[in-house]
Amino acid sequence: MDHVRKADERRAAIYRQMTPTRRLQQAVRLNRQMRSLMDAGLRAQHPDWYEAERRRGIAERILHARTE
Repeated sequence: MDHVRKADERRAAIYRQMTPTRRLQQAVRLNRQMRSLMDAGLRAQHPDWYEAERRRGIAERILHARTE
């Protein structure tokens, strides 16, 4: 797992070099990308769901997400 630690250290170094505005922009971009991927997954799993149902499904997944 040494490669994971090294990748994390490199990523942290990159973020430290960013301005606060740039870090916020990056966070917003990653959030939108994550939501778009989740929406695509829900569309594939539930083609009959309306957009509001998919949004609710995304919100529930985010609310109940865990990191370990």
